[in-house]
Amino acid sequence: MDNDESFNERLMSRRGWRSEFRAAWALSIKTWQIELSYPLSILWFILMPFLWLIPMVLAGSAVSSGANSASLADMTGISDWITYVAIGTALMGLIISTLWGTGMTLRREQNVGTLETLFTTPVGRTTFIWGNGLHNIQHGGLGVILQLGASILIFGVTINAWGIFPALAVVALLVIGMQGVVYAVASIVLVAKQGWMLVEFLGSTLVLLAPLSYPLAVLPPLLQMAAAGSPLSWGADAFRNSLVFGLAAPGLIQSMLMMLLLDAVYLLVGGIVYKTTHRWVRSRGALAQF
Repeated sequence: MDNDESFNERLMSRRGWRSEFRAAWALSIKTWQIELSYPLSILWFILMPFLWLIPMVLAGSAVSSGANSASLADMTGISDWITYVAIGTALMGLIISTLWGTGMTLRREQNVGTLETLFTTPVGRTTFIWGNGLHNIQHGGLGVILQLGASILIFGVTINAWGIFPALAVVALLVIGMQGVVYAVASIVLVAKQGWMLVEFLGSTLVLLAPLSYPLAVLPPLLQMAAAGSPLSWGADAFRNSLVFGLAAPGLIQSMLMMLLLDAVYLLVGGIVYKTTHRWVRSRGALAQF
């Protein structure tokens, strides 16, 4: 009995970033184990990136006389529209995985009846979010690699190998900024429970305002102004330009500086909203309510 009490005391007194990282890693592994238990989820993971890309390639082929577009080159500096779309939609998979997979994690715990138990563990409340985010970065990142690899083999997309390094830095900054958005999504789920409609609206808006499959220049001026406040808009261009132009990618430094600024704002606001919402929901005893 004394040994059990001693173990529980040590467990409850855990502190520090290493303990939180171990907990986050355990959450990531748990989610992988659940997903890999269902063969259809593996099949969906493999096919999903292509289901976004192929319709865009077919539509582009129907209205384009070739692989190059002079108007696209004038707006973006990239003439190969297939490369432009393929790289953008690959990144879209990572964003959707992060937004939905991480933002809805608390709802999944509610559905299986483990949310209250999970919140009694000696783990930081935000660790539950970024722990599942760690899984979805791995999940979405593998999707990006898979789609880009297939695009190179099937559609002849070319990538500058030196651009992989700045592209990874851009992805890191983008994931940090999206974490702030995910905190807001988790707050919506805690209050609205079945908040998937709002999550869908938020995700669709972010995708609309990002140059994933089209340049921002085609958007109305008001939407272009709104896009400037999204880290995804800056990150999509920087990611694509890095892979196309390499270390000499135009506007790379400016985009990364803007992402750093937006990351700080999104993380601060999202973290405050999440912690405030979490305390409010628990004070009402509504944590596990459906």
